[in-house]
Amino acid sequence: MRTDLWKGKTIVITGGSSGIGEALLESLSRIPCKIINLSRSEPELVRKISKKKEKRAAEIFHIQADLSSEKEINKAVSKLAKLADGVDVLFNNAGITAHSRFDQTQIEAFRKAFDVNFFGPVFLTMRLLPFLKKNKGAVMVTSTVSGLYGVPARSAYSSSKSALHAVMESARIELSEEGLRFIIFCPPYTKTKLRANGIDGDGQILGESHYSGKSKTPEEVAEKMILSIEDPNSRLVVMDKSGFFMKWMRNISPSFLEKVLYKKLYKDFH
Repeated sequence: MRTDLWKGKTIVITGGSSGIGEALLESLSRIPCKIINLSRSEPELVRKISKKKEKRAAEIFHIQADLSSEKEINKAVSKLAKLADGVDVLFNNAGITAHSRFDQTQIEAFRKAFDVNFFGPVFLTMRLLPFLKKNKGAVMVTSTVSGLYGVPARSAYSSSKSALHAVMESARIELSEEGLRFIIFCPPYTKTKLRANGIDGDGQILGESHYSGKSKTPEEVAEKMILSIEDPNSRLVVMDKSGFFMKWMRNISPSFLEKVLYKKLYKDFH
């Protein structure tokens, strides 16, 4: 991390109360900057600082908000406007997963996935555009390798993230002349509570245990995200072989990619 690039910056993080967002908050809190977290629950670090059990170089503020609600996003941005007049980096990190076969998925599950993964971050980005334009800021969305191609048993999840990719790519081209940057970050499996808090085909809490295979820690992912913000050429960022494989094979040989996904994830949709 190049701490000099973050000093004095105003950073907005969504979903900083757990997982990757919490790791971002922890890492950036050691730099003299201003961090504004938007999430339903208050991060433990913020509670510790308020009780004077912890001390950090950064000014940290928490704004409670349900980021699937336009009304609450509007309220959150009004509060944010009293804390900062510009934003340098927006980490659109909050998200939800959805696991089920397409033929066993209700439309409500699609709506829930899109509310959190698509409409929430898109609307928040739109509302923060004046702040981002003022500071010629960067927007990073936490996506998934599953957003690079329709993955079996993830139709609602994959589609909500793929739609987000398209918006970010359009915005990148349109607003580049105003100095704004839009980065799509696709981490691999990460040790978070994403599966436990995800939804099934009926839109109910999934409650799955964490992925048991090889995975990254939230700290590893957060570090790569920070480095990607620092790189002016970052656009679509993946972290491991599976990400690079999906990124390239979707264009080179989608039929081969589908065979691999069918075999690898067969148990997920049977």
